[in-house]
Amino acid sequence: MTASHSASSAENAAMDKLPSAVQKILKNYKIPEKSLSLYIKEIDKRQPLITLNADVPRNPASTIKIITTFAGLELLGPTYTWQTNFYLDGTLSDGTLDGNLIMQGGGDPFLVREAFWHILFTLRAKGLKHIQGDLLIDNGEFEDETGSPADFDNKPYRAYNVFPDAALVNFRVHQFNFVPQKDGLHIYADPPASTMKINNKVKLTKGRCRGKHRHIKHDVTTHGHQTLITFTGDYPRSCGHQNLLRTIMPNDQYVYGVFKSLWENMGGTITGTVGKTRINGEKPFYVATSKPLTEIITYINKYSNNVMARQLLLTIGKEKQNHKNKEGKGSKILGRQAIHKWLISIGIPASEFVMDNGSGLSRKSRVSAATMGALLEHAYHSPYQPEFMASLPMLGIDGTVRKRLNGAVPAGEIRIKTGLLNDVRAMAGYVHSVSGKHYVVVALQNYPGIQNGIGTQVQDEILKWLYQQ
Repeated sequence: MTASHSASSAENAAMDKLPSAVQKILKNYKIPEKSLSLYIKEIDKRQPLITLNADVPRNPASTIKIITTFAGLELLGPTYTWQTNFYLDGTLSDGTLDGNLIMQGGGDPFLVREAFWHILFTLRAKGLKHIQGDLLIDNGEFEDETGSPADFDNKPYRAYNVFPDAALVNFRVHQFNFVPQKDGLHIYADPPASTMKINNKVKLTKGRCRGKHRHIKHDVTTHGHQTLITFTGDYPRSCGHQNLLRTIMPNDQYVYGVFKSLWENMGGTITGTVGKTRINGEKPFYVATSKPLTEIITYINKYSNNVMARQLLLTIGKEKQNHKNKEGKGSKILGRQAIHKWLISIGIPASEFVMDNGSGLSRKSRVSAATMGALLEHAYHSPYQPEFMASLPMLGIDGTVRKRLNGAVPAGEIRIKTGLLNDVRAMAGYVHSVSGKHYVVVALQNYPGIQNGIGTQVQDEILKWLYQQ
């Protein structure tokens, strides 16, 4: 028998092992078997239970985050933290700084509004009240991202397209709230920003609510350091209070605008605007420390946060580069190199593996189901297994899979990371079966239209079947 015939026979045998419900779905929708890669293996068994096209490189979408996050745990350690430093560029006397306040970003992926507010509160508590100068931002710890947030899908204002930045605050996102009131629709932004103005031209109407804010459009224009967002369209009163997440301004304008609004709300003042700088070797006035990496990866995996994953990849590159570049900056190239080297060191050559930005929001990323499965089994035996497992979404309970298979599988028995792009549906994680066995499972589907519910059906049937083993 030739090698090709042998491989064909193995694939046919694997197809025969597939749950009948999965075979039926593929047949009904005329989905070729070659579009599905599947790797299922009981932990510590020598041979997988099922492999189907397991060595074929495929786009994994957001499941690649499990590689980024577990690499982070092993390369940086679970207690790793980021620092955001503040310096006084001038003289502080009686609460007034005659000069500039410098914010040096350290790449904190989760410097959200509440944490930023606490930083400002602490600056006030340390005696800073009035700033007679500018807010200068040092975001030089990471290399600048090239291109535009519109490059992936021509939707530059969507939160999932936000670029990383060493001085990122609140993911650069505004939550626009739509609140029907007696005299019309009230729109406000959270957090507020002094650099943004809302022009509300929305008409409050009667009738049924059809798709929340489906009929609201927005237009963004920039004038110097000021951004104007104009909302138009109709909003049914019956929709009640709804919100919309959008990123509409450059990071420096966002940081300054939010800073000034919160600062003035606390009773402080700042006379200047925003600028950029690079600072080295000074003693900071205040150091804000992030949440530890164990908490960061939970936000990344459970809620599939793209920009946090991208920040983590750049951080790995910054901390693990063999030869510091001129300014010691973190970059995607250095991050990818560090993860490739690490995979080889743990016995996973992954010659097919292509990591783009660490988040899965990419058309370039590639990995095989076998590589992903090997990583999951390695993670299962790692000292950091509890931290990693806790970061994965629990089917039917939380994260991106909180509404999946409700009631079909007991709570907590499946921890799975999913991925979704146009023409891509993927999952990777662990199943604790009814017989007490522990499995790793990886399913990667690349096929036109597979994201439109078909791929989810395939995943659900695989998981229900595997739980019964």
